[in-house]
Amino acid sequence: MYLSIIILPLLGSIVSGFFGRKVGVTGSRILGCLSIITTTILAIISFFEVGFNNNPISISLFKWLDSESFNMVWNFQFDSLTVNSASSSYIWWIIAVLVGIQLCKVVFLIITYSFFYIIKQMFKLIKNTNFSSLQLNTYYRGLNINRILSKLYSTKQDKYYSPAAERKDQPWAREEDDNFLKWFVGFSDAESSFTIYTLWKNDKVSISKFSFMFKIALHCDDANILKLIKEKLGIGNVRSYKNEYIFNVTDKKGIEKLIQIFDKYNLNTTKYLDYLAFKKAFNIYNNKDENSKIDTIKNDIIKLKESMNKKRVDFDRPNDIVINKYWLLGFIEGDGSFFIRRDNLVPTIAIELHASQLPVLVKIKEFLEKNLGFDKYSMFKLRNSSIISITKSNSKENSKASVSLIIKNIRVLHNYLIPFFNEMEFLSKKGLDFADFKFICIAIYNGIHRIDGMKEIILKLSYNMNNYRLSTNIKPVEILSKEELDKLININPTIKYLFDGRQVDILTNKVLHQQVSCVYEIYKPNNEIVLANTLQEAGLIVNVYPETISKHLDSIGHNPEQFIEIKNNKIRRIAVFRRSALNKNIM
Repeated sequence: MYLSIIILPLLGSIVSGFFGRKVGVTGSRILGCLSIITTTILAIISFFEVGFNNNPISISLFKWLDSESFNMVWNFQFDSLTVNSASSSYIWWIIAVLVGIQLCKVVFLIITYSFFYIIKQMFKLIKNTNFSSLQLNTYYRGLNINRILSKLYSTKQDKYYSPAAERKDQPWAREEDDNFLKWFVGFSDAESSFTIYTLWKNDKVSISKFSFMFKIALHCDDANILKLIKEKLGIGNVRSYKNEYIFNVTDKKGIEKLIQIFDKYNLNTTKYLDYLAFKKAFNIYNNKDENSKIDTIKNDIIKLKESMNKKRVDFDRPNDIVINKYWLLGFIEGDGSFFIRRDNLVPTIAIELHASQLPVLVKIKEFLEKNLGFDKYSMFKLRNSSIISITKSNSKENSKASVSLIIKNIRVLHNYLIPFFNEMEFLSKKGLDFADFKFICIAIYNGIHRIDGMKEIILKLSYNMNNYRLSTNIKPVEILSKEELDKLININPTIKYLFDGRQVDILTNKVLHQQVSCVYEIYKPNNEIVLANTLQEAGLIVNVYPETISKHLDSIGHNPEQFIEIKNNKIRRIAVFRRSALNKNIM
């Protein structure tokens, strides 16, 4: 018994530490607790036997030295002094640990409350303070950017970009609901994964069971968006791993709720096929009955698992692709990008996907053409040009074949896409990139980049977007000063837009011929109306040199209702991608 008091805690520690994988988590807990409880009971018995009854116990282990009359023996001596000291020390140690735990809790609560109280007061101070150099970084990053842009765009209400954690006063926080779920499905199309895990028995040959997981992994800067998803859906967990935050759902009720969502709002990429396999395997595994053959179930699930994700070879969808604006917003927050080509200052919106996702990009293009409010002349221009283009890239050594949807026409960006996205609320840090992108588009549209020194300011702004914005970015980032930002916003335009699609340099009052954006409407002698995409096409239709048409059109000014007549053909220029209500600088 007395040796057990010493050996049992050590034995429990060794088994849990070195053989934890063998006995499992539950086994380690049971062994650890049993060893401590047994030791405590034996210690109490020894306390009464030796301490109170004054019955010292001596246990010999082995002889060490034995030389004639000199003997040394290894033994354990349990007398009243030893037992009383050990027992009292043990009791005081337990009391100290319990008191220490409670004190730590109190101190932690005080520190946490103080920290959040200070942060709250800081936000109140910033909110109630006029613009200053201290506020510049937050201002520039996009938290108040729409207040400025509301002067340039006719929006229904003044919108603010705010982090996902601060959304109590936002429309989505009050509604949910369908709009948020549509956004979530689009975001899942871009960022999520469906995975089936196989858990093996100890023999590493037989399958013990299957587990099912839905996962979204994002950069640590977007942790709030995952917490918002968890809060909105009421399922899953959020954890951190290195520079990532991961939202996952593994429990049965959580997976069932996801199935309800994805059945109502279909995924549009080939991820939908992975979802169907995932759902089928989940239902097979959880709806088995007593008559089900275990081996058949396992084989069916393994077959479905082997057809998912990177192992998929069949990409034919069983249903139509349905795009809506909130799905598109979520998808762009995941797989889209806002950037500017720095060599020629061309703002660009792009979505790049695996080559198998071509049908999705085609549907996105069709959705934009139908829902951005293009008139018939603009639609003709769209369908006879690469203004909204889909390009294919062949596979290379280190990359797979891909497809990209690219929009870089400044009139389409400024007059259509920016107002379209400005009506919705970005949830991720992509909203900050969009806010900076709006500044850049407005500057390019108004010809600000043609002024000395402004190109450098625009480029400086571009180096604060996308990966340069990340907290893990190690490259130096220079924030725009208040003076630079004010200059970018308030400087006068250098370009005037005419009603017939031409642009005029305000400084020289000369037409910028390379920037014409129009179509040519031709009334033929037989009353047939024909549209020409370019001046060259118009010349071929009328059978004259393009320069002749251009010269005659220039001579009548920029009245879009006025025609010229050549060889009994009436011709006029008509501007495209023009929405005058959205920009006061369009003339």
